[in-house]
Amino acid sequence: MAKSSVADPSHQAFSDVAFAFDIDGVLYQGHRGIPGAREMLRRLCSHGIRYVFLTNGGGAHESAKVKSLAERLQMSQHEDVIRDRVIVSHTPMRGWEEGLKQQTVLITGSHPERARSVANEYGFGRAVTPADLIHANDKLYPFDNLKDSLHATFRPLSDGKSASSITDSYAAEIPPNALKIDQIFVWNDPRDWSLDIQVIHDLLVSREGYLGTISAKNGDGSLPNNGWQQDGQPPLWISNLDLFWKTEYPVNRFGTGAFVEALKGVWSAVTSGAGELRFNALGKPSKFTYDYAHDRLLHYYSDMCPTAGASGGRTKQTLRRVYMIGDNPESDIRGANEFEPADGTEWLSILVRTGVWRETSAEREPKYKPTVVVDDVVDGIVWALRNEGVDATKEWLTSEP
Repeated sequence: MAKSSVADPSHQAFSDVAFAFDIDGVLYQGHRGIPGAREMLRRLCSHGIRYVFLTNGGGAHESAKVKSLAERLQMSQHEDVIRDRVIVSHTPMRGWEEGLKQQTVLITGSHPERARSVANEYGFGRAVTPADLIHANDKLYPFDNLKDSLHATFRPLSDGKSASSITDSYAAEIPPNALKIDQIFVWNDPRDWSLDIQVIHDLLVSREGYLGTISAKNGDGSLPNNGWQQDGQPPLWISNLDLFWKTEYPVNRFGTGAFVEALKGVWSAVTSGAGELRFNALGKPSKFTYDYAHDRLLHYYSDMCPTAGASGGRTKQTLRRVYMIGDNPESDIRGANEFEPADGTEWLSILVRTGVWRETSAEREPKYKPTVVVDDVVDGIVWALRNEGVDATKEWLTSEP
């Protein structure tokens, strides 16, 4: 079949095909942009092609990721190429129902206070950090080396709640001012693993999320999961499971997934291996995240480019195919391969060689096989457009529109 000219704006690829880009290791490494990535994005934008940035990064506002991406690509953050298109690992929580947002949540991450501010902006008005807890109860954590540095910023507990009113963990009566946590959020890689694991442990062994209690159901073999996490403990949400991520350093760096593995190890020791750590995952490869990204792409023109779409509310424009371009087989590729949206849109995966995955003598192929492996993100777009019948070249993509 003859390929259409890239100058033909009516080509189908410019109307019912979209792209989802991972960021770290795909569009930049460390502080260096991938050559040609900036010009390629401008080219896609100028042709009205739909795309989003789907990153497992988190712990900060989406606008902060827009700013950092723009800086690395040497672009203005106000240029209509990046803004309103970034989805971080916890962005889907913006759409949670108001009833859940009124609950008391424990939130931690690389910068807990910053994560709390983002959660507040999302609508979670009762967000507590580990720093709040150790300042509210100096007996909660015996090692306070970071109390005056990482954990120096804290807020008093709201609504008159106390982190020290419970003195008997098995007492039948719970004081009315006892702090109850309804949800636990881990938003990106924590810095103080020891404190965070201690507090998360305390809540997962508690009775109904009351800090300082211990459930009598723990270890009960007659119950599911041998009684562990069977007594109204708060659900645990982890918004990034990436074990590794790519920086300018030659060896991959640990991500939030490393913290999760440490937490699993401690939990296994606590339960003597009898209790599985039960948690909910956000970010890639979870279906929850891909559903959210898919919906954003379907409503792209009304949500992100209102001047290009219909006025008067959200409107949907169907998709035929979405290309996920990533560097991590465990998250980007697996997520795209396993995702089957209800509307029948096909998601294809493109793996780049500029990030986490490298072919070695021990690993000739990635564990989760992509549709294609390419050298970098620009080559990935060329391959995708040519797969759609567009006569695209790297030179055309990397020239200014």
